[in-house]
Formats: sequence, C-alpha cells, structure tokens
Amino acid sequence: MTNSTKSNWSIIARWMIPRKRKIHFVVIVITLLMIPGALSALEPIDMESYEMDSPEILAQEVIDEEFQSTEQVVGFVLGIRDPSLIQENFTPAPLLEDGSPDVTNRPEASEMADFSKTYVNGGILNLTALREIDLKGETARAHALGSYLKPLVDDVTGGNTDGVLSIADILRNFMSNDSILTRGGVSPWGPTPPATNWTDCGNLECLSFDDDNLTQSHIDLAGARMAENSDGAFLRWLSLDRKWVEDSSSPAVNSNGSHGRWSSTSSWLLIQLDKKRMEESGWTFVWKDSTQLTEPRFVEGELNIGGYRLVDGEFEVRPPHYNASICSQMSHPCAAEWSIIHLEGVIRTTDNNVISLSLVDGINIEVNREIQSSLWLIGLMGVAITLLLWASLRRFSDVVIVGSALVLSLLWMQGAIGHVSNFGNWSGSQLIHRSQFSNLLPILILALGIDDSLHALHRYKEERALGKSPQGAAEVTVAKVGRAIMLTSITTIAAFSSNLFSDIAALRSFGLEAGIGVACAFILTGVWAPLVRLSFDEWLEKREKLKEERNDQLHLVPKSWLEWTAVHSAAKPNRFIIAVLALLITIPAAFGMAALEGDFKVEDFLDESSDFAIGVNLIQQRFSDEGEPATILIEGDITDPRVFAAIEESRINMNTTEDGLDAKLTKTPSGKVDIHAIDEIIWFTIASMSENSSPFEAVGWNTSEVDNGVNCPSTTGIISIPDLSERGCLLFFYGFASIYGVPASNTVPEIPPSIVALYIYPEQQLNTSRPWLTIENKTPTYERMLLRFGITQPEDFPSMEPALRELEKDLSPFANLSAADSIRERLSSFSEEDPVSWVMWTERPITRYVASSSMQEEMQSSLLLGIVFIILVLWWGFRSLTHALLTTAPILLVVVWLYGLIYILGYSLNLVTVAIAAISLGVGIDYCIHVTERYREERSAGADREAALYAIGGASGLALVGSAASDATGFLLISSSPMGLFASFGLFSALMIILSLFASMVLTTAAIGLIPEKPIPEEE
Repeated sequence: MTNSTKSNWSIIARWMIPRKRKIHFVVIVITLLMIPGALSALEPIDMESYEMDSPEILAQEVIDEEFQSTEQVVGFVLGIRDPSLIQENFTPAPLLEDGSPDVTNRPEASEMADFSKTYVNGGILNLTALREIDLKGETARAHALGSYLKPLVDDVTGGNTDGVLSIADILRNFMSNDSILTRGGVSPWGPTPPATNWTDCGNLECLSFDDDNLTQSHIDLAGARMAENSDGAFLRWLSLDRKWVEDSSSPAVNSNGSHGRWSSTSSWLLIQLDKKRMEESGWTFVWKDSTQLTEPRFVEGELNIGGYRLVDGEFEVRPPHYNASICSQMSHPCAAEWSIIHLEGVIRTTDNNVISLSLVDGINIEVNREIQSSLWLIGLMGVAITLLLWASLRRFSDVVIVGSALVLSLLWMQGAIGHVSNFGNWSGSQLIHRSQFSNLLPILILALGIDDSLHALHRYKEERALGKSPQGAAEVTVAKVGRAIMLTSITTIAAFSSNLFSDIAALRSFGLEAGIGVACAFILTGVWAPLVRLSFDEWLEKREKLKEERNDQLHLVPKSWLEWTAVHSAAKPNRFIIAVLALLITIPAAFGMAALEGDFKVEDFLDESSDFAIGVNLIQQRFSDEGEPATILIEGDITDPRVFAAIEESRINMNTTEDGLDAKLTKTPSGKVDIHAIDEIIWFTIASMSENSSPFEAVGWNTSEVDNGVNCPSTTGIISIPDLSERGCLLFFYGFASIYGVPASNTVPEIPPSIVALYIYPEQQLNTSRPWLTIENKTPTYERMLLRFGITQPEDFPSMEPALRELEKDLSPFANLSAADSIRERLSSFSEEDPVSWVMWTERPITRYVASSSMQEEMQSSLLLGIVFIILVLWWGFRSLTHALLTTAPILLVVVWLYGLIYILGYSLNLVTVAIAAISLGVGIDYCIHVTERYREERSAGADREAALYAIGGASGLALVGSAASDATGFLLISSSPMGLFASFGLFSALMIILSLFASMVLTTAAIGLIPEKPIPEEE
C-alpha cells in the first residue's frame, strides 16, 4: 500500500471516530432502504433457465414461440415391485383433505424389483401388473390435467390414444383385432396379408383386453405376436432386461419354436399434454414466472411451507391441487411443474404391484425440497460458527457484533442486487440475471465477512492490550486493518469482475452480484464493526465496566504456535524445503487438473436417494438405448423439393457410423437411427391415399386431370405415385396433412393434424377445400420444420461434443443448401438458389450440455483473467510487483491443489467444482494479502524480517486461524447434507479454506523468506 493511501486512511479514521454515531444512523437508514430491494431480489431461480446467447438455446426459443402446436410429454417409468412387499387386498391410498396426495403413504421408489433378476411370470407383462398399469392410465385421464391431453399414436399397432399411452393400451389396441399388424393391405401387385392376427388363438378364445375372462396365456400370446411382427417396436416398450422365458404351459411360441413368454421389469407410461391450451388456462412452464408458494401454515398439526410438509424432520412435497378455475383467478400463473408432480402423486396412490416414477419433471420442486430439508444444517452451521467465533474473540459482545455485521452484509447485498435489478428493468437494460451461482453468494460473503471482522476486532484487541484507549485502538484498527481490508475487497472484486467480460448473462450478473456483496461486506464487517466495538466500549467505560485486554489470552490456538510457524516457514532451510515440496505436490495435482472432464451426474446436485435421482438413474440403467428427446430446427423454404430430399440424405448420413460417435443417437431395434420428420408423415399420407383415395378426392385430387388437378404430377413407370420432387406435390400433401392429418387405412395408422403440427406448419391459413392454397387462393409458405430424435446418455459430456460435431457433418445436405458460412449461422432470409437459412439442434439434453459447458469454459477463462486483475491490483496497492507475485503465487497453488483433490476424490468438472475454484481465488487471496500487508506494515515501522514474521503469527495468524476454523467447520457441516450440491460445495469450500490458511501462514511466509530483505518505505 502506498504511503499516500496509508496517510489517507489515517485521515479517514480520524474523521470517522468522532462521527461514529452519525455513521451508525446512516447504516440504520441504509438498512431500512435495502429491505424493499432484498424482498424483490428473492425471486425464484429456474434451474432450467439459461440466460445466455447460444444458437441452440435460441432455436428452442424459436420453437416455443413459433410452433403453435407444442406438447409437453410427461414420462413415467413403471417398474414391478419386489414381490415380497406386494400387499394383499390393496386399496389406493386416499388423498389428503385438500386434494393433495399423501407422499408418506405409498411405496418407496427403492422398492422396485431387482433389475438383474428374471421374473418367470412375465414381470411387467404379468396380467395383474397390466391391470394396475391400466388403472394408472385411467387415473391420469381423471386428473385435472386430463382435460389437456393431446393425442398420441401407438407406434406398435398404429392405434390412436387420447394422450395417455402405456403397454396396456398397446395390448388393448392389438387385441381389438383392428391394428396395422392384423389388417391386410394393398400394394401395386395386389392385396397383402396381415403381419399377424388376433382371430386364431389356438385352444384359446381371442378375447379383448377388457374382457373379464382374459388370462395370462392371452397376454403371453399377444406379446409374442407383437414382438415377432412389429419390427422391434413392441420390445422398445420393455426395459433392457427383457428376455424370453421358456414355459411349456404357455401357448406363446417364439421364432425358435420354444413355448414361453416375454418378461421384463419395467415399461413406460406416456402422457402428452397440450402446452398451449394449458398456458391459455392459467398455467406456465417457466418456474420463475409462476406463483411461488411460500406461506407457512399448520395443517393437521404439521408445519407446511408452500408446497411442502414437515414429516419426521424432513420436508416432503404436498403439491397444490390446481385446476383451470383456480389458475385463471391467480395473479401469477400456476406452475405446471406443481400440477405434474400432483399428477404423479395421484398416480402413485395406485402403486402396489407396479411402482410409478415421474421422469425429468420437477427438478425445481426437488431442489427447493432438499434446500428446505437442509436448513437445519444451516442453523447448525450458524451455531458452530458462533461458538468458534467466541473461542477466537473471547467476548460475547464481539460475537454479537460480528454476527450483526454479517446479517446486515447479506441484507445489504440482497437489497442492492434487488435495487440494481429494478433499475435495470425500469431502464430496459437488464443487469441482473439470477442463476444457480446466485445461491453461492451468501457463502462467499459469509467467508469474507468473518475474515474481515476477525482481522478488525483482533487488531482492536491487540492495540488495547498494548495500552491504547478505545478511541486510539479504533483509530489504528480503521487506519491499518481498514486499508488492508480495502485492498482485499478491491482485489476480490477485481477477481470476480473478470466475469463481466463473459458472453453469458448469468456469469456477468454473478460478477456484478459478487462485487456488490464484497463491497457491502467491506463496509459493514471491515469498517463499521470496529466502530460498533468502540461505541460499546465507550458505553462500558462510562459505567466503569470496561476491562483491560489481556495479552496472554488463550484463543483457538496458542499465539506462540502461530509465531513459530511464521518464523520457521521463512527460515533457512525450511523455506527451500517448503518451496520444493509445494512444487512436487503441484506437478501431479496439475496432471489431475488437466485430466478432469465435465459431466452432469444427477447425484452431484441432488440427493441420490430422492425419487428424482432414482428416476434418472433408472432410465440410464433400464432404458439407456432410448435416449432423451432432441430436435433439429430447419428454417427456409421447406416446400423446396431439395430441402425435402435433404431429410432422407441426412438420415442416411446418420446411419453411417464413424468412430462410434453416431452411437449416441437413439436407434430402432433394427439398428437404424430413430429420427422422425415430416417426410415419414407424407409417405404415410401417400400410402393411405393408395388404399383409400376418397378423403383426398374430396379436396381436389383427381387422377383424370392434369397433374391430378392439384399441380402434383405422378411419376411414370410400373408404379405411379405422387412425384415428391415437385413443389406442387409437397404443397398439396403438406396442406392436406396440416388440415386433416393422415386418414387411417388398413396398413396406415391415423395421425391427427396436431401431431403433424409438431413437425411443420403453414405461415398462412389454408383453404380447407383446396389445401395446397391459402384462404386467399395464394400459394402458402412453410418456413420451419422439425426433425425429432433421441440422444443416449446425454449426461456424459465428454462424448457429447464429438457427437454434436458428427451430427453437424450428418446435416451437410441442409448446409449445402444454405448461403451461410457456418451451419450454426442464422440468416435473415433465404433464396431460390439457397433455400435453407438456418439449421440448428436443440432441446433439453443439448441446451443443458451447451449451457453447462459454456459456463464452465467461461468461468475457467474468467479465472485466468481474474488472476491477471489480482496481480495488477496488488501491484498498484503494494507498488511492488515482487510483493504482488509472492501474494498471488500461493493462492494459485491452492487452485491447482484443489483441482487435484477434485480429481483424486473422483469428482468431475461441473458448475459446482468450477465455481469453487473461482471462489477460492477470491477468498483465498484475502488470507495471503493480510499476511503480506502486515509484513509490510511492520517492516515500514522499522522491524526486521524476523520481528515482522512474529507479528504476522501473533496477530494476523490469530485472525486467520479463527476465520478458517469458523468457515471450515461450517462448510464441513454442510457437506453432510444429503443434497449433492450442498455436500460437494461444503466439502470443497472447507478444503479451500484449509488450503488458503496453509497458503497464507506457510507458503506466503516461506515466499517472504525467499525474497531479498529490502527496506520498505516508512509509513507517514
């Protein structure tokens, strides 16, 4: 710190001491002004909202805004229950009085049957299990969300459902003997026989699924016939443990001629909701825009907070029973997430033979539940920190002062963030984008505030022990420690300000929010706290109750130990040994750091025993080949035949595996990539027309006229079909399918127009009697279409990047039709020569990977930039590059060691571990600055190196140990949380604090011993 700065702080101290009461008043006034801002800052954080610029995320926004027919598919994994736990004479559990399901009165997800076992009775295909699955479907239809079902097509039998589809519905469609598997068709060469039948069941009578006389033998027979004749579609409804179990008593026979039945432990229940209709009725699918349930109340003797109830010391969900009437009257929309969780709860009241578990939906609810359930650990952390603060300060009033300053720091931070956010909203330039990182700020401020206040109060006690009056001690504290804390605060703000250069709004906001929080902590814990101590001591002094400070007072550790550590770390040959050992530790840690890879393991963020985590892991284990839904958005002239042809060309590319990268795309049992697009629907439409042309003739199709009367010529040759290389044919079939869907025929399932609208839509209203024209009899335009596919194991981030690169190459047929320099570039228009303006892949697995990877990369880049900023600030503060480097180097080693420990402990790079590394730089540098600054202070006062090191150990060391012990203990308590986010954050925060203490007391003092003992200019 320069002499002018030191002198200025002495002036500031002399100005502040006489005006301390006015300062107290100002603090009170500002606190009151911060309360409204703090309340507005407590907005919910959507775990699936990514405030960043990315073509993948933009594509998802375009789909949500432009495609009028959008669906929300709610998936449930259905697993048979451990047979030993199944109840006899089971009745569904009743709902609570307010209509909420009782989550404590149902089988646990962990009661699902062992995946590795084979169940000879059919498992999920057992008739008893199927009846229960069918009951679950009926329960879903009777739910409030049942009014918003959107039709689904059964991909096995071609049957239509109202929006609820399970393996029971598939069996019902097949056993009706009216499915595409049991109906014959027509080809250019004549009639074709059906693939199988449900008219000849051997010794059995072919019954319908709902017949009371249905037996397991009927199920065995139907399952075998569908598995044999559906090209693997039926088997995809069974988990990966599916197998043929031989049983000579079964009438079913497989391709090898053996009698038996298909068996597996798990299947699906799919519920498709009409997203647009739900939004129109008062729901929202954006968590932060929904009504937040926060009111505490007692219901039936239990504490309820919002949508949670306290049961046996842990919060369980109590989802509200929303309906259209309730949601339409609320000031903010209802959270669709709550209604989906309510639906899951109601369905699970029927669980006995089969356990139901919702997938993916409900992450915000689960995160909030686990946070509330971990609040007692926060309280325990507060108690532990309080006790350790007392052990360090040895005065109850000091602990109260520190605690008050910390609470006000958090209030000021939240209030200032709220006011800045409100100003941004008012001015139209949003500055605050709350994200998951915002939840880490209180921990950061807590660590910094404890460190600052302990240094201030320990210095005050040190000066009092030397015989100074309270006023004199306070003046020295503000003048000397105040400037050191100012330097640590500016340095920390500089470190986090590197995030302001990020392209990601959430990280820019994190940098701004952290800067605000550090500034608040500096004012209150570093400057105001010693003034409060002074006021209280003056009050005691007037009453003659002020006691003298003892110089031999025992703190957390004897002062002599810390003095010995500081002096001997800098002495020969210890300083050289320490330097060599630090280097030897850093080398392997650096290799571990380089070997870290990113991923997204659910147990790293949530309680691994929670239903949400169990559900995700079940999918990875039992249905890993199905994948998570993803989408490709194509913009341009979709009626251009070259664009239509590019769909199949891309599909062919995807089926050409290179280095196994295309293996991440979901495949059919035949091994082909399972990608759905409008071309399949058009071919279904043409096939339907070949079997029954009446619906098409009713709207203009006439084979006796030129171009069939609709500007769509047919191909010539043995087989005459519509020529899809002509724009007119695409316009006719796009329009027909958009208005009427695909009519059912013997071999073609009925596909409603709502499903067609999931792939393509016209920009203008079509003429219902002439679907190739608009209502104004003009040519319609189609500017967007979607290709839908699945990605397997999307949580495996290292494999996602090469897979997406391969996908980009597979989509080259579309890229070749674009004038853009890159397939990711979105053009504002298209032309006749270049009909494609944009091609982009999106949906949850992709946006999650892109957002997480981008944030990790940006934070690591910001970390490097933050290091540069820290060195520059310290160079300015110390006016010595040598002292700036010796202060920064130890904490850089801490960052490398921390990454090394992350690798050794088996963790990977994710948002938590990367954020911890960034925070360690901001918090750890403070420890080292206090050591260097105290050394410079003592040396400028004329002390030699050894005396200065004694002062570091006896004064700064006490504050550092007290701060580290308080912080580390608190963080270790948090690490015992079952919530993965809290557990990993607490563990690595504690390690970061311990390493920072070691870096300051050992590495920094050793570095001091390595530099030449030059005189430091005397302070004015």
